[in-house]
Amino acid sequence: MDKPDYFQSALSSFVTEAACGGAVRHLTDIGYTLDQIVDRLDYPAPRAKVQRIMMAYLYESCVLLREEPSEALFAPRTQFVQEQDDYGRRSFRKISVDHEGQNNMTNAADSTAASQWDKAAQMRHILWKESAYDPKRDGKLTELLHRKCEKNGETYSYISCPFGELANDHYSQIEKKEQSGQSNQDGLRAAVEEKLSCLNGRQREYIQGIRWEQPVVYHRLNRRMIEIIGKLYEAGAYEGVCFFVPGREKLTIPAR
Repeated sequence: MDKPDYFQSALSSFVTEAACGGAVRHLTDIGYTLDQIVDRLDYPAPRAKVQRIMMAYLYESCVLLREEPSEALFAPRTQFVQEQDDYGRRSFRKISVDHEGQNNMTNAADSTAASQWDKAAQMRHILWKESAYDPKRDGKLTELLHRKCEKNGETYSYISCPFGELANDHYSQIEKKEQSGQSNQDGLRAAVEEKLSCLNGRQREYIQGIRWEQPVVYHRLNRRMIEIIGKLYEAGAYEGVCFFVPGREKLTIPAR
């Protein structure tokens, strides 16, 4: 890339971030899909740039992990809370929040950013207590996942998402095939649609709005993901692993 093009690209990214970066992150927080975010923005930002802002935020806030959960998720997080005295004077107090105080289930992403201590602990591996899901013993998968999330906290519960070859048919996969002269759009799209056909429109929209940059990525196990994984499993389109950090539980979900 020559210098003028690089400068124009950097300037365009800066303008997009300044104009709608905060809005993209807020809408991501409350559970909007990529398509919904693009439609809601007042600033006409290109879809690809909105997706880059959204993806960066999902990783920064640990909604998505590139590797298996580690001891970093146990690290107390420092937060500042604003307080006001009887005379209306405001001050900030620093508090420490750990996994004991974050057990709420939500539909939206939990946006708590990792602290410096967290980053230093990311390579500390957990000695997992491993088990495998058994429908006869454990009951319905979605109900089991709900129970474990309520016990361990959504913030510290993750599930593997092997969607790298599944969900980007409208993005990177077709582009790569076209560039290499091996375009097979109809067959690829049909295969993806067959896999995702068990999901409703918003669920498909959410999965396809994320750029799955690796074969396997780990997503925080909120209500939306429990419902998505439950449907994919029932349709025979999912197998993977769940991690519940406080209990150090690693639950394998075999193919149906």
